[in-house]
Amino acid sequence: MISRLMTALQDGGAWRATWWWGQCLLCRQSCQQQPLICQQCQEELPLLAHTCRLCGFTLPVENSVCGHCQQTPPPWQRMQVLADFIPPFSGLIHGLKYHQQSLNGRLLGKLLAMHITPPYPEVIIPVPLHWWRQLHRGYNQAQEIALGLQSLLPLAIDNDSLKRSRATASQTHLSRKERQHNLHHAFSARPLNYQHVALLDDVLTTGSTMAELTRLLHQHGVKVVEVWAVCRTLDH
Repeated sequence: MISRLMTALQDGGAWRATWWWGQCLLCRQSCQQQPLICQQCQEELPLLAHTCRLCGFTLPVENSVCGHCQQTPPPWQRMQVLADFIPPFSGLIHGLKYHQQSLNGRLLGKLLAMHITPPYPEVIIPVPLHWWRQLHRGYNQAQEIALGLQSLLPLAIDNDSLKRSRATASQTHLSRKERQHNLHHAFSARPLNYQHVALLDDVLTTGSTMAELTRLLHQHGVKVVEVWAVCRTLDH
């Protein structure tokens, strides 16, 4: 019953996201030739340039590793992040998560896809929501972003192998230690046949959720785990 309900929710999110009226989602000017965002708004986006390939921390040189990650590397093998959690990205994500603006997810996924560099994983796994929270929201925002990303990168999306098996308190106002405790045994995994996967979410804060999921994937035989996200608020 829950499986059929979740399928219906995913289909509903896809149906809503087809209602686009030819306007840029940022400036509301016509952009029929370039869906969802006009050329000028895209050129003005505050994207991250050179970042640590493990944590997204800004560095002067591309594809290097910051001192913190050299001393204390995270459990994943690579991180790719589009921007800091600042406007207009913060507004797009807020609308996606709390105001049913699922088209924002398609735009964010498209922009992230343009930022992703190879080697590409076998599959994208959006960070799962507990079924009750997804029922309340109407869809999983990470899945909406994945669909936008898939429009430019022909990668498979796996919405079934990871499950949030326990409803947890919102991570928003928790400390790093509280987040780690909050996520203990919160996820489960089905048997996996992947060697290289990308975990996808909207915003990275402390990285606790991604760390927990990465360890779970490694336990199930995945060799390389990448973390992909639209924004990050991570610091050391």
